[in-house]
Amino acid sequence: MMMTAPPSATSTTQTQHLVYGNSSENPKESSVSTTLCLSSCEDPKKRKRNPDDPATVSCTPNDTRLTKKERKTKRMRNLSSEERETDEWYGVSTELTLFKDPWILKKVLTPSDLGPLSRLLLHTRPTEDHIIKYLNKDDQIKVHEGLGITVDVYDHDTDSTFQLLLKRWTTLNGYVLNGGWRMYLVRKRCLKKGDEIGLLWDRFASRLHFRVLSRAQEP
Repeated sequence: MMMTAPPSATSTTQTQHLVYGNSSENPKESSVSTTLCLSSCEDPKKRKRNPDDPATVSCTPNDTRLTKKERKTKRMRNLSSEERETDEWYGVSTELTLFKDPWILKKVLTPSDLGPLSRLLLHTRPTEDHIIKYLNKDDQIKVHEGLGITVDVYDHDTDSTFQLLLKRWTTLNGYVLNGGWRMYLVRKRCLKKGDEIGLLWDRFASRLHFRVLSRAQEP
């Protein structure tokens, strides 16, 4: 039978020997590992496996494997309704396509648009859907009664702003822009028959955007 010496007379080496001697467990199995594991959600047996293997456990977000176009599409699908409306007016589609032509109102100029009456005749339905519906109630009444409202018009090509009168032309049951149309645009921009122009209503700044999209081909 092994006799245990008093603690004061026992060396460190002997103490360690007696502890292991009286233990029924294997010292290697009962030891505590001090190895640092940087990922607690990954099976150690799978760390050396191919990262492309679908069975491999990984904490890395899947977005890192998406292409730039796929990440952009995923982001747009998660936009709120308010964010979608904010993007729509500037021509950014948040649905299936990534781009939409911002110049919703387009027109190929006719002789009547360039004549002495000094007015641009607008298509009725597009004007109501993309301009009139975003005006306040008082302005809508003024437009429909023929009194009209003054709107700021920003010319993208010349970086200039001027004012025109938007009103409903009751005789033709349509809408027109006048009150300086011929002076500010027809003459200064040298507009001719066959030129195509684009209009866009900025409902946040309450102004109209204008641009010459294409010129008529010379005969």
